Amino acid sequence: MKRVRERLATEAGAPDPRQHQYATVVVLAVVAASTVGWAFGLAAPTLLAGLTTAFALVGAGGQSLRADLHRFSWFVPALVLVMTGGPLLMHVPLLAGLLVSAVVFGAGMLPAMGERSRIAGQTFAAATLMSTTTGIGSNQPALVLFGAAVTGALFALLLRVVIGLGDPTRSTRAVVASTLTEPGPGVIEHAALAWRGDNAAGTWLEQVLAGAARFRAARETMLAQAQRVDHAGAERLRRIVAEADVVAAELAKAVRASACIGLPSLARVDPAESVLRRDGSQDMPDAARGINEGLDRIRAAVIERDVTMAPRVRGGRLRSARAAVRAHLSLRSSLFRHALRCTLAVGAGMVIVLLLQDPSVSTLLLSLYVVLQPAARDSMTGALERTGGVVLGVAALAILITLLPGAFLLVPVAITTMLLRAELLRSDYRILLGSLIAVTVVTQAMMLQRSLIDAAIGFAANTAIGAAIALIIGYIGYLVLPGSLVPDVAGTVRATVRSISELLHGVRDTDRGADLWQRLRPANILALRRTQDLLGMPALLDGTGDTPDDARPTRAAAVALEALRQDLAILASQPAEEQAIAMPALRAVDDLLGGRTVTEVPDIPDGGAPATELLASSLLENALHARVAIDETLGYDDPWKSYTLSFVRTEHLRIQ
Repeated sequence: MKRVRERLATEAGAPDPRQHQYATVVVLAVVAASTVGWAFGLAAPTLLAGLTTAFALVGAGGQSLRADLHRFSWFVPALVLVMTGGPLLMHVPLLAGLLVSAVVFGAGMLPAMGERSRIAGQTFAAATLMSTTTGIGSNQPALVLFGAAVTGALFALLLRVVIGLGDPTRSTRAVVASTLTEPGPGVIEHAALAWRGDNAAGTWLEQVLAGAARFRAARETMLAQAQRVDHAGAERLRRIVAEADVVAAELAKAVRASACIGLPSLARVDPAESVLRRDGSQDMPDAARGINEGLDRIRAAVIERDVTMAPRVRGGRLRSARAAVRAHLSLRSSLFRHALRCTLAVGAGMVIVLLLQDPSVSTLLLSLYVVLQPAARDSMTGALERTGGVVLGVAALAILITLLPGAFLLVPVAITTMLLRAELLRSDYRILLGSLIAVTVVTQAMMLQRSLIDAAIGFAANTAIGAAIALIIGYIGYLVLPGSLVPDVAGTVRATVRSISELLHGVRDTDRGADLWQRLRPANILALRRTQDLLGMPALLDGTGDTPDDARPTRAAAVALEALRQDLAILASQPAEEQAIAMPALRAVDDLLGGRTVTEVPDIPDGGAPATELLASSLLENALHARVAIDETLGYDDPWKSYTLSFVRTEHLRIQ
């Protein structure tokens, strides 16, 4: 009960009545729908409606009400069509196979567009597999299927409005507040993307982001300085950072709050002054100025709370989509290669499903997709472990269903759990697929009316067939398609840093003009491909015998370098006067990527556009994170040493 109360509480600790309303509506609706479906023989349409609701909440939820409703406007109509047409395509095998293959390939490529696109694409792929291959609703008229899908979609919309209508921007404020409490690369970019998707949240959050970026850049600079001074000086700098983190945590509470009538005394503390006063020292570190400037800007924004709607920036998503297509529609892209492997394996499994026409084979494609791990770029590591887990899990579930009286109640319980834990399904694709496999096994086991032995053997055998197809085609793909089973971490890191540096030099040194972005497009496309390759490297390291810590610096370097690329791409599209604000930060980033140290926070002029000041500070923070992660990845025992190498040009490279 304690964990349940925690789930139903706000971040401030007070019970959230809308969370209770949400849970109550879900439970009552599932009970009512199950009763109606059982009484009138509409079990399949009712299940289809419940699955549509779950898919809509997982694929189109997770952000502010405004952003989620915008995503609902294009995701849910496509979902309704596939949930309606999928069961009907069971009678048209060729179209069913083409649809599933196209959706799986597209979902495999969407991680290049960001985390939200990845979640939407993979949820849509799961919905396509579920509706097309399980046979649920295949004996129903098209109008009944359409009505069930529309009902499920409208119920999902109702649930989203219920949970967000009272405080539509709560999610955006929480994400922005996380920039003050969560260390690591890419946090600012994630929060800025959430804020841009919810321009109704007000321009005060943009000021908070700019201040948080300034604070985080100065904080990382101070931590870097702590590694290059004596023990007493390092201890003093770390205490200043710890004190600043306490102040930032108090400010984060004020940012998350829906209103602010004043700041607590702890949020108004000068962290450097309080530490130096206790030590009796007058030597103020240079980075302390950046920390104070960032915190002061956040304090002013929180108190004033300018709720003016920010203008929506148009064209950025389309430009990013074009760059992603050009970067990854090539066999040189690890993302493209893995999407192609997934498509080939699913296509082979689809042929078997359509040929056998046996309901017990319905788990084949879902288990195949779990083994393929489509979210992991260019990776088949851990496939054997996933294979064993899926086969044993399906066999155990089939036996449980056969032995358990009233097993049909497991279906509404599973749907209720999926609706209440949509955030968990959104965060881990394997849990979503596992839930769908459980619903499918329960539904089909009750329909088949087979003996215990037959049911267990049938589902386990078909699940094993799907896993075997994934393993065979996945590993054969490495022999046919370019790629390597042995990850070259150091080589990938060097190639990524070189591509980012070339893009940085283009932004710095290219003559300004309207066609600046056109001239930088090739460099951005190459950097996009390299960062995506590096982002997939941790998945290759999993299961290679290395410890989890071996993949951690690689993951940190990948996230930091991809965040750098995003910042540089956005900066290149800004007016020349705004780009000038970021020039000091660009020079510092160039030094960091070239192996030279940066001892102070670059002077970023005030008074410019907050978005550009945010970019400038974020560039420096991500470069500092990347520098630490690169040193650790390449095995340097003494970080922040001044060594003579350059990642920027091949002829200066001194690493063998």
